[in-house]
Amino acid sequence: MNSSSTAKTILFWISIVFLGVILWKLVSANKNAPEVVSYSDFVQMIDDKEVLNSKIYLEANSANIYVLLRRSQKYVQTTIATSELPEITARLRDSGANIEINQVKSGDWTLILLNAAPLILLVGFCLFLMRQMKGNAKRALPLRTATARTGIGYDLHRLEEGLPLVVGGIELPLDKGPVGHSDGDVLAHAMCDAILGAAGAGDIGTHFPDTDPKWKGANSMLFLEHARKLLDEKHFEIEWIDAVVITEKPKLGPHFPKMREALAKALGVGAEKIHLKAKTNEGVDAIGRGEAIAAHVVATLTSR
Repeated sequence: MNSSSTAKTILFWISIVFLGVILWKLVSANKNAPEVVSYSDFVQMIDDKEVLNSKIYLEANSANIYVLLRRSQKYVQTTIATSELPEITARLRDSGANIEINQVKSGDWTLILLNAAPLILLVGFCLFLMRQMKGNAKRALPLRTATARTGIGYDLHRLEEGLPLVVGGIELPLDKGPVGHSDGDVLAHAMCDAILGAAGAGDIGTHFPDTDPKWKGANSMLFLEHARKLLDEKHFEIEWIDAVVITEKPKLGPHFPKMREALAKALGVGAEKIHLKAKTNEGVDAIGRGEAIAAHVVATLTSR
C-alpha cells in the first residue's frame, strides 16, 4: 500500500470515529434532555427548595429557565413571560438557589460548530475521496484519440472462356471467367488490398503469394477472413467499404445483395457497411471489349 492510500485510510477511519462521536452526543443529548414542566409545578419546586442551580436565558418577550434539582440531580425546564421574571428570580434567591442570567444562550454557536466540525470533515473527506477515485479512474484509462484510416485497393483479371466468374464470393452466369492463381475474385482481392493498406499490413501478394501452390484455386473469402483477423490484432474495425466493379457483362446490380452478404460474413461486419457499384468501360480497352474485369475499393477503418 502506498503512502497516499495509507493517508486516505487513516482519514477515513478518523472520519468514522468523528461520526460515531456525533451520533453518541445526539443520543446522549436526547437521553439527558431536561424535562419540561408547567409554570405551576416549577413554582412549587422553588417553594419546596428543590432547585439547586438555575440558568435563565432571556428572549424578546419570554425567558427560558433551566434548573438542576437538589435531590434527584435532574434537569427541568420551563418558559415564562418576561413580566414574570422578577417574581421568579426573587423566589429563587429566597430558596437559596444559584442564579445565572444570560442575554443570549452562551456557547450555543461554539457547541454547534464543535459538533458540526466532524460532520463537515467527513463530508469533505468523502468529496475528496470521490474526486480522487474519479481522477484515478481517468488516469487508469489510456487517453486514446479515435483514429480513422483509409486504404485503397485495385485489381484486374483477364477473362477467358470456360472459367467460372466469381465476384464478391458469388458465381455469376457468364461463359468467361478470370485468369488467376486463386478463384480470381476481383472484388474480394481489391477489397482485401484496401483493408490491408488501411491497417498498414502490406498487400494481398505479401500474405498470399501466387508462387505458393497452397493458394491455387483458393476461395478468396479466406483472404478476407485473414484480413479480419489482422484487424482484430491491430485493434481496428471496419467503418465503411465503398467498391466499384468495372465490367461489360453480366449486369451486377441484381447480384449485389448476395455479394454484400457473402463479403460481410467473411469480414465479420454488417452488410450495411459495404457499398457496391457497377460500371462499364463504354467499349474502351480490354474491359470494354469484354476481355477483362476490374475493381476499385476504398476501405475506412477506425481504431478501438
